[in-house]
Amino acid sequence: MEARAALERFLEAWNTADNSAIQKTVNYPHITHAPIGLIVANAPRQFITDFEEMKQQGWARSTFDKITPGQSSDRKVNFKVEYSRLNAVGEVISSGYVFYVVTNDEGHWGMQYRAPGQLSPESDEAVLIDARQAAIALVDEFFVAFNAADNAALLKVNRVPQIMLSAGQFILAEDIASPIVTMNFERMRERENWHSSALGDFEVVNVSENQVIVELSFERFTPNAEHYLTGPAVWVLNRREGSWGVEFRSLMPPIRHLE
Repeated sequence: MEARAALERFLEAWNTADNSAIQKTVNYPHITHAPIGLIVANAPRQFITDFEEMKQQGWARSTFDKITPGQSSDRKVNFKVEYSRLNAVGEVISSGYVFYVVTNDEGHWGMQYRAPGQLSPESDEAVLIDARQAAIALVDEFFVAFNAADNAALLKVNRVPQIMLSAGQFILAEDIASPIVTMNFERMRERENWHSSALGDFEVVNVSENQVIVELSFERFTPNAEHYLTGPAVWVLNRREGSWGVEFRSLMPPIRHLE
């Protein structure tokens, strides 16, 4: 309810076309996952929308037509949102889809990540099927490389730059030395008694020609095949220059099974 209220406050501020009001509804660093890549606003003054241009295109206000919650915890909630843009007489001039991650930052609920997707009818079905299959294959490839403790293979599916939101932390991988793209497997074995991981739940949330958003969970096991952890997460995979890669991950608090 708190996260949903924060999303509604964002829309209310958005419809004032007042950037200073909108900036107060957002948590930072804020990530916009645009077609050109990841755009990060580290401070409120950097989160700016050109409303004059939108008004020239006929925009007067926006509506959230359908809000569907996804994975949630006491600090983070995912939302799938279908929206419309209306002109001054209330006519719909365009509709779209956005995936939002709303977070609780020291008591302030605010939208921290947004990824524009697309409504299904906007693309040829065969194109969407190809994108979905490519994303599923990439996730499978990730887990094969992970279980082989093969960082070179992981770098073929991990995109840099990449961002992870985990346990209230914002982690930006600007090069391959980042711990979110080059794993310290020995440390995992020492700290967790990790032996292998497996894909658990898997749901494709939104598909477009060059982007696939999935909610999934990863399972971790000890050498004795004891299932000790489940990690719910969102992965956003993008195709750039013909190649698919993971660009954004958002982790929910893990569920521990052996404590």
